[in-house]
Order: sequence, then structure tokens, then C-alpha cells
Amino acid sequence: MWASVNCMSIQRFGKWDFRAVDSASAARALDRLKEQGAPAEPERAAVVVLLREAPLRVFLLRHAAKEPFGAPAANRVRGDRADLPGPTARERWAHLDVDGAYERPAGGLRDSLYGFPGGRHKPDDPDVAMTGVRAVEEETGAMVALQRAWSRWVTPEYEAVRFDTWIYVATLAEGFQPRIRVREPEYATWIGPEQAVCQYGGQMSMPEATTLAELSRYSTVGEVFAAAEQRDMSPILPRVCLREGEARLVLPGEEDYPAGALTRA
Repeated sequence: MWASVNCMSIQRFGKWDFRAVDSASAARALDRLKEQGAPAEPERAAVVVLLREAPLRVFLLRHAAKEPFGAPAANRVRGDRADLPGPTARERWAHLDVDGAYERPAGGLRDSLYGFPGGRHKPDDPDVAMTGVRAVEEETGAMVALQRAWSRWVTPEYEAVRFDTWIYVATLAEGFQPRIRVREPEYATWIGPEQAVCQYGGQMSMPEATTLAELSRYSTVGEVFAAAEQRDMSPILPRVCLREGEARLVLPGEEDYPAGALTRA
């Protein structure tokens, strides 16, 4: 299932290619960024992956498609259709179904995205960790008991709206069961991390799908929390590497990681 045992260098998980980017749209996005002159300043945000056992499960929400962190602004069907929006660099940031394996609904356009409670940091939040706690309460009515930082992702520079997002793993306070509390989520379920990314990876942002792929290595909440204590929380800023007509998202520390957002290898 894994392309690598190193979480920071995940290339694929099952049928999902985590790094593929549409080359033409990536080039257009980089050209727009060049004209713009500087990337948009990222806002702070938090996402919380609620955990329970046994076996290990995550609380997954389904939202109507909009424009959260890393979400596609438009989706496409397999093949070329002049009457539908074409793929964009934003789409490829979130849309992992580069092999065309995902069966899309009739009519072609997907109208749902899968993910976790989360949102923008607000001035009243003491810190970004409390942003996550607040988001869980607002979206599910539940209270967080224990929470640990898992990773920190920064939206690529070519995006018009960018976030510096902390992803947390957490457990619920005793006696609380999450439910859909706000109008936005359409559906919620407890599901295994591996099943979640295999089944819904094409309808998630890259950071959320990558997090599930990483969590699929663990069997218990205790193992996840122990691993969280050892995580490197340096910001992960994916950049596009254009090489011989192909585009890939590359992560910091990898051999082909560009020195700047506008670099073409």
C-alpha cells in the first residue's frame, strides 16, 4: 500500500497519487503568481482529527463543496468536456484522483468533500491549538480531552487564498459523542484511517489525505499520541516542480524541492 515508509516522502497510497499536478494548469498558476509579484500571506488555521478505539477510528465529515483549505474550486470528469471546467492547479492541490479511477456522480461534477473539524484562527482564540478545540465544539458539539500537534501545512504559493494550518490529533472528553451541529456538514461517520483515505482520498485536501495515510500505520490512540510527541512540526510548504513537461508537488528536504515557487527545473 505504501510507496515509502518515510511519512514525509509519501508519493502514493493505494490508487491515489499524492503528488501529481496537471502540468498546464501548474504552469498557468505559476505565471499568475509571477504577474502578482508575491504570494498571498497565509492565515492561521487548525484541523482536528478526532480519534477513538478499538480498533482505531477517525471522525470524518462530508461537506458540500466550497473553498476550504486546499479544496478544489472546480472538478472535472474523466476525459475532455468543453462544457465543464478544466483542471486547475487548485484542483490538483486537493484532487488526488489523477488516474481517473474515482467514479464520479452522474453529471460529472462532485459536490461533496471529506475532511475534519477545523477553521480559521479568530482574534479571540488564545492560540491556534484553541482554534481547533473551538472548531470541534462548534461543528460537533463535543469537547476535546487530549490534543497533540501532528503536522503543519502551508498552502502552496500559487493559491489565491492560503493557510498556515496546524493539524492536530485528539480524543473526546468522557461522555461526549460528536454529531453534526452546524448546517454545513452533510454526513459524519467513524471510519478506519486506511479505509477513509482509500475510499475518499480523491475528495480530500492533500494534507488531510496524507494525515490519514500516516495514521493508518498505527493501531491504537496511544500509539498515535506517542508518535505525535516525536513529530517534526516544521512547516510543510509543497512546491511545484516542472520537469520535462511533467509537474509534481515536492516537499521540503526532498531532492527536487525548488528554491522558489517560480523555479522551473
